[in-house]
Amino acid sequence: MDAKTRLTIRLGVTQIISWGSGFYIPAVLALPITASLGISTETFFWAFTMSLLVSGLIGPRIGKAIDKLGGRVVLPFGSVAFFLGLILLATAQETNQLFVAWFLIGIGGSMGNYDAAFATAVNFFGNKSNQVIAGITVFAGFSSTISWPVTTFLEQTYDWRAAIWFWAAMHIVVALPLHLTIPRSEKKDIPDMTGPIRKLVRNKFRFDPLFVVFGLMFALQGFIVSSVNTTLPFMLSELGADVQLALLASVLLGPFQVLARVLLVALTDKATPITVAAISIAAHPLGVICIWILGPAGILPFVMLHGIGVGLNPFIRGSLPLLFFGSDRFGQRQGYIMMPSKILAALSPTLLTLMLLFNPQIAILATFLMGFVSALLLIWVWLIYKARNPRHPETGEFREIS
Repeated sequence: MDAKTRLTIRLGVTQIISWGSGFYIPAVLALPITASLGISTETFFWAFTMSLLVSGLIGPRIGKAIDKLGGRVVLPFGSVAFFLGLILLATAQETNQLFVAWFLIGIGGSMGNYDAAFATAVNFFGNKSNQVIAGITVFAGFSSTISWPVTTFLEQTYDWRAAIWFWAAMHIVVALPLHLTIPRSEKKDIPDMTGPIRKLVRNKFRFDPLFVVFGLMFALQGFIVSSVNTTLPFMLSELGADVQLALLASVLLGPFQVLARVLLVALTDKATPITVAAISIAAHPLGVICIWILGPAGILPFVMLHGIGVGLNPFIRGSLPLLFFGSDRFGQRQGYIMMPSKILAALSPTLLTLMLLFNPQIAILATFLMGFVSALLLIWVWLIYKARNPRHPETGEFREIS
């Protein structure tokens, strides 16, 4: 087993635990937790939203730490933060404890989810990290498939606190040891003036528009992914699906995400990051068109296409910035680029729910327009790539872009 495969398995397994114990918990435990604590569902989701905001805001600092020290030093602290947050959540008796618990879980998420894992891979393998990034996303694609049934079983057999204790234990028994087995990397000297500010100074204040383009494109995609995934059964029912169709369609989401990622791993050497991005970004708008043309009969094609787009989305989050900016200071730069996406994604479930309650067709139109604008931004990215790489406009191989 080579070094890339070993790192992929380590980070892939911990991704399942991180996503399963953080992002996917509310779908199963929000109602029993709010009923037990005697608080409103809105209060619970505000705490969850705060967790996502914390994760996004500290992302650049976590990325810089991984660039400098490597994932072996940083990621174990994420496991500990997750453990402490989940312990506090499992023992919470009042609202203040709930918010502190989700605050700690947000810190753990920043150190334990996609961007930290991608930065760790790039820290080792540099510009040749796409295969590892793709492999990590395949593992993470099983997180909802595994976590939802396990969490539901524990909650129904025992109670919601037992389910939380289980995930807390998984971080200490499985995730932390795996993070501690990541090979050490050499400490790197990262200047204090880094990221966009250093780039502006170095280029005599010539601003690279790609920071804005990537930030906006990933923010729009983050809204689509987070809002649709967390409201899918409700959204489909509002769009005309009966209960059986909504459940069937929702079940298909996970398998099509995983299918897209498995195909991506198989074709990583042949599919360029820009080609994968085009498929990922176009998938959701095409699915919406299926609903507009076919009505409720378009629900299943919509979910299949949306699942494909969601499945490929994490890969392009890592591979596109790597293609254009290279591996130098990848983690910190990634933190800045993804910060708008994480902030908007944190607010998106609530915003889309409000739109669905007001008018489902306006809600689905909004997600379509976001996908359409993302496609236009990707065309801009492609044109910039061609202009900067006139001899290699279509290859997926990285060369320094100046």
